[in-house]
Amino acid sequence: MAVADIPKLLREYVKASRAHGRKPPAPSNDVDIAATVERSRSLVQDLKPSEALSVLTARIAEENEAHARRLIPLLKEQAEVQRIVSDHTGRLAILEEIARIGGSDAALWGEIGDIQILLGNSQDALGAYHRARSAAMADQDERNISNSHERIGDVLVAQGDGAEALAAYQASLALRTALAQRDPANTEWQRDLSVSHNKIGDVLVAQGDGAGALAAYQASLALRTALAQRDPANTEWQRDLSVSHDRIGDILVAQGDGAGALAAYQASLALRTALAQRDPANTQWQRDLSVGHSKIGDVLVVQGDRAGALAAYQAGLDIARSLAQRDPANTQWQRDLSVGHSKIGDVLVVQGDRAGALAAYQAGLDIARSLARRDPANTEWQRDLSISHSKIGDILVAQGDGAGALAAYQASLALRTALAQRDPANTQWQRDLSVSHSKIGDVLVAQGDGAGALAAYQAGQDIARGLAQRDPANTEFQRDLSVSHNKIGDVLVSQGDGAGALAAHQAGLDIARSLAQRDPANTQWQRDLVVSNVNLSKVVKTGKRAYLERALQIVRDLYETNRLAPVDAWMLDDLTRRLNDFPDE
Repeated sequence: MAVADIPKLLREYVKASRAHGRKPPAPSNDVDIAATVERSRSLVQDLKPSEALSVLTARIAEENEAHARRLIPLLKEQAEVQRIVSDHTGRLAILEEIARIGGSDAALWGEIGDIQILLGNSQDALGAYHRARSAAMADQDERNISNSHERIGDVLVAQGDGAEALAAYQASLALRTALAQRDPANTEWQRDLSVSHNKIGDVLVAQGDGAGALAAYQASLALRTALAQRDPANTEWQRDLSVSHDRIGDILVAQGDGAGALAAYQASLALRTALAQRDPANTQWQRDLSVGHSKIGDVLVVQGDRAGALAAYQAGLDIARSLAQRDPANTQWQRDLSVGHSKIGDVLVVQGDRAGALAAYQAGLDIARSLARRDPANTEWQRDLSISHSKIGDILVAQGDGAGALAAYQASLALRTALAQRDPANTQWQRDLSVSHSKIGDVLVAQGDGAGALAAYQAGQDIARGLAQRDPANTEFQRDLSVSHNKIGDVLVSQGDGAGALAAHQAGLDIARSLAQRDPANTQWQRDLVVSNVNLSKVVKTGKRAYLERALQIVRDLYETNRLAPVDAWMLDDLTRRLNDFPDE
């Protein structure tokens, strides 16, 4: 701009401003808008354009906000329709828009977090739940604060942070205990309290505190039994009661009480069957029914009822497949389908159908891999993937593909090492790591690498011993320790260390005998006892025949009660032949 032009430009600016200020505003039915326009023109005429712009900007912002707020009922309706048609991504976008317009709302942010979980975005869900908690705190809404603590705990569990998850659940429990004591007649608060006990029990299970977990589950069961008795028509309370029976069954399985566990699972299944029949369209109840069938299948496998187990697993898988087809974006249902395939594979292995088992495991692996890629922070999905790799490795071992099996086991080990490092207090992940070391040792034995196998077995045993000492009542941990003694004993035999092998096999037998006496119906433990007796027959200097006779008697008992697995049918002839060929001592 030339300096000489400035006076001319100023005159034009003043002329234009005053002309605009004298110009009458366009007719408007909105008095506020008309007044704002008049105010703006007055300021322009007074040569105050900056103030005019500020007035207009403020008014436009108010109008935009008012317009947006008018849209909220429409947006909420759109979100509800999207929920009905399972458009999770679209619904999430709408709810986030409502949150942007409407400000802090604990319930809304909680809903946003729930959808993020469904879509496999755990970190985004955690952020939403934290915002829900902040909003609830601002409103001094104790119940919503407790709900937010619980949801935060759920994400932390999925991310493998057991200690912080427990702290979140305990914070929720403290608030809910106070609310329930304040108004014992408030059934909603009583139910909330039962949920907190349940969640704490879940974390304690993962930390290896079986007794503490059982106490938490029983506290939850007592509350839920009272609620269900108060109003048998309340389906939510009936479902809660089924979940409590389920959790207690899980603990009883770990403690070796197969009969008690089966009774608990059957009580749960009866409730779930009734609910699913009442409303077949309720997908949550259908999923519960699927899980119920699966858990009963787990017990039947251990008891040697392979046909019953396969039927139970198939019933669960059929439901899981139907749900997954209904909503392919639902990651929980996809995971259920993956687990269902894996369990079917387990039974097919026992029945000797390796090809069928491999196909089932591969189907489970494909889903597990997809989920794990979707949300690498989700530790449950990472663990599922490690299990799939491990089971495929088992089949490859049986098929003689040592290299393929080793690759599968190493893929599993890598995942499990990362999980165990993330939360060393998580006993399930520590156990998984122990099992992976053991399986790698098995392959190395077959490949003639005795030193490498022994190192792998000892790494697994170190973990197994620590777990067994942490929770002596956990029969799974005790069995792992027994198996590790046997594997180490086998390597020591091949290395010529007879004394070391004898000590290892005797330690394995002592544990196996204790477990078998605890639950004679557990066919896995009976089989372990057979293996231990046979192992000792190979290393003791005297009494070899007695060990073989004890092993044969166990196998005969299993065979005569139709509990001997098809893949173990060879044992009967093998032990009979050994004894016939064995000289009298």
